[in-house]
Formats: sequence, C-alpha cells, structure tokens
Amino acid sequence: MRILLIVPRSNFPDVTPRWLRIPQLTLPILTGLTPPEHEVLMVEEEFEELPLNDHWDVVGITAMTANALRAYELASLYRRHGARVILGGIHPSVLPDEAAQFADAVVVGEAEGVWQQLLYDVQLNQLRKFYHNSQPDLSDSPLPVRPKRRSILELPALVIPIMASRGCPYDCEFCCVHKVYGRRQRHIPIENIVEDIRRTGSRHIMFLDDNVGGERFFTMQLIAAMKPLKVHWYAQVPARFILDDELFDAAVRSGLEAVFVGIESIELEANKRMHKSLPSIESYGKAIERCRSAGVIFHASLIFGLDEETPDIFERTLEFLLHNSVPSISPCILTPYPGTPLFERLMGERRILHTNWSYYDHTTVCYQPKNMEPEELAEKYLDFRKRFFSWASIIQRGYAQWRVAPLIYFGSNLAYRKTTEFMKGHFKNYFKWLRQQKRVPTPERIYSTNGLNDHRPLFHVVDDLHEPTSIAVIGSVEVKELDKVT
Repeated sequence: MRILLIVPRSNFPDVTPRWLRIPQLTLPILTGLTPPEHEVLMVEEEFEELPLNDHWDVVGITAMTANALRAYELASLYRRHGARVILGGIHPSVLPDEAAQFADAVVVGEAEGVWQQLLYDVQLNQLRKFYHNSQPDLSDSPLPVRPKRRSILELPALVIPIMASRGCPYDCEFCCVHKVYGRRQRHIPIENIVEDIRRTGSRHIMFLDDNVGGERFFTMQLIAAMKPLKVHWYAQVPARFILDDELFDAAVRSGLEAVFVGIESIELEANKRMHKSLPSIESYGKAIERCRSAGVIFHASLIFGLDEETPDIFERTLEFLLHNSVPSISPCILTPYPGTPLFERLMGERRILHTNWSYYDHTTVCYQPKNMEPEELAEKYLDFRKRFFSWASIIQRGYAQWRVAPLIYFGSNLAYRKTTEFMKGHFKNYFKWLRQQKRVPTPERIYSTNGLNDHRPLFHVVDDLHEPTSIAVIGSVEVKELDKVT
C-alpha cells in the first residue's frame, strides 16, 4: 500500500530558522513500525508542500490540540479522495470521539502494538474505529526511520530528535502526559538509543523525553554509553538534575550542551501547588549559574496566568531573568488543554472562554484568569516578551553568555523576537473574534469510554454566531471540506 504520514501546520507562523527547528519524531517512529512491503512518504507541512494529486491508500495524521482543526480539514480532504484516514497523537488520544468524526480510525495513545495490526485490517477491509495499546513495551520496538533529503539544496536540521523513555511520574495540573503515556517511565534499551544516535549521523541531538533525569540509575548508564559518541545533546530536565554534582558533571563530560527546565513561575505559592521540587526561586539561580560555568545553555519554561499570580508577576519575572542573565526562555500563557485536570477545573468553574482548538497554542488566553482580565494578561504578556527579547536585553544577557554556544543563543533569541512581532496583530484579531462570541462553553459533559479512561469528559460542542455550513462545528470554529488545501 502507499502510505502518507502528515504532521499538519499550525495557524501561527513559525519564524524559527529552519536549521534551528527540531523535526517531529512521530512520523519516523511510524515508518519504523511499518512493514517493509509498504511505500511510505513522510511530510511535515511546516516544512514542505503536501502531495495533493497522488493516490494514497492510507493517510496517517498526527495532531496536537493547536493543529487539530487543520488535521480534521486534511482528513476530510483525503477521505474524499478515497484514502483511509487514520488520526492519532495527543489530541485524538484525549478526545477520540471528536477525532472519529473525521477519520476512518483513531489510534488512542501509542502506536506500538497497534500500527501493524491496523494496516493489516485495512488490507482485509476490517478496519476498527479505535485502536489502543496501553503503555506498550518499548524494548523490542524497531528504530525510527528518518526521511532522506530530497534535494542537495535542502539543508538538514541542525538538531535531530531522539527518544529514550516515555511516561512521567509527575501530576502537573496543566499536563496530560501521564494520562497518555502513564506515570511509570518506560525505557528504550540503551543499546538501541546508541544505535539510533549513530544512524542519524548528526552531532547534535535533542531528547524529547519529558524528564530525562527521571530515573537516576538509568540516566547515569545512558550518559556513560553516550560519551564515546562525542555528540552535543540537549534535554528536558528538572533543576535538581543540575544541582546533582555527580549526575550533572557526568552529563557535561558526555556532551550535554543545553537543558530545558520548567521554572514555570517565580511565585512560590504557584510552584508549591505544582509540586516543584526546589525549596526557593534562589535555587533556580544556582542552577542557572552552574550551567553557565559548565558551558551549558539554560533554557527556562515560564507560565503566566496562574491563579496565584497577580499583574506584577511580569515585572518580577523580568527582574529575575535579567539578574540571572538567563540565555533563553519559552514564555507561555497558561493553556487549559483538553484531557488535563486544569481543563476540568476551569470548565467546572465556568472559566473556559471557548473551545476553538486553534487558539490553544500556549500563547493565547483561552480562559478567564483569576486576577486579571484576559486582555490585560495578553497585553502584559506581550510587553514582557518585547522587553525580554529587546536588543538591549539580548546584548545585556549576551555578555554572560558569549562563551556558551553564541550561535544558538543569538539564533533562538532573534527567532523569539520575530515571533513577538507577529503577536500584536494576532491578539488584536483574536480578541475581536472573541467579543463576537455570544456564548462560552458550559460545564456539561459528554462522556466517552473509547479513550484512555472510562468516563473521561469529551469536549462539549457549543454553537457560536455562525450557522453551521460545514460538515461539523467543533467548539466555535468551522471545519470545512475543501477542494484544495489553503
């Protein structure tokens, strides 16, 4: 069979230089799981054009919440052209009944243990609506098969994604990883990870695990096995990973070059509720300085709009970041993604403003904050970004960072600066749209037993000002069948 695998684009433009973007790993994993007699083409729509005129027997589309509507649009298009369409990924996993309206089948959770059977069922014309294999064993999974360059003019990505484990023991209110992948960390055999790294041929790799340092013994073994490879590697780790002398020093010696750390908030009460492990914000300052002394980039994740935060959180956060010369950040607005306890709580409190998934992008206010109005939160967030990514700030922080990967430092800061320029128009259009909505979602529940847990709430469909003229109305946005992809 001819199989097309797609990662849809999101609505918000990605201005990150292509060489700094990290390709998706889902499609290479699916390709590795596909029996060799099938022909497979992988397409990330953010990077390349979709093949619209070719015939495909199967089209697999992976979706997160922000690009779910685009995934549904493409699914409708390819189904109309005769393909069997399979939807999977985080969003279809937490809302499988919603996704099933646009697909011939939905993979709930992970693909290992179901993808081969699904393809066999397609050939027998016995495709089921839902496929689910809870927390599969990763020890015998085939290695990912990454796409080859299609042109000598196509620059390869600088950083290649690698996976060492799935699952997360933490229970963050804003996250659904533990629901989709489980609380127990399941590891890929270290020899398989090493072989995967070797096959990429890249000197720069990024672990996509939610917590590389989750199990210390395994991490120490992995670090030791990676040292002979002489690669530069990046990972998401807790701050205590950095403050663990033996672990961090071993990681640096093996090629650790950057860490992604979820500070989330400098508000102590907010971090207490999120069960953050460090006793004070000063401990993060120590971790930042430790990274800088070791030549490791410290990239901080921040969330604005938490219930414990007041409007002065932006000024206090900026002071903390500049005082510690934090090289780069991912500043986010709290987003109540479906499938998370946060979504449940805010829906019950009638604080969800809408369920137009395209705006669930971690930078748009989709809920009623506790201590600010939505527009105030957006305005202060935009001002914070402008100040942190200003030329003065980049230069000021750069003095402390100039010996630590200056190319990545300036490239990432300039990309965030460019994205910030787009946001003013984005927020203007968003709030204009929001003011036109006559209703917000109600706390009613439509339950599904086809997902990860019985009685998991399914998204409540709410009409807006417009009459439905499409195949379905999801939340407050229409998903239309198009004759061509726009």
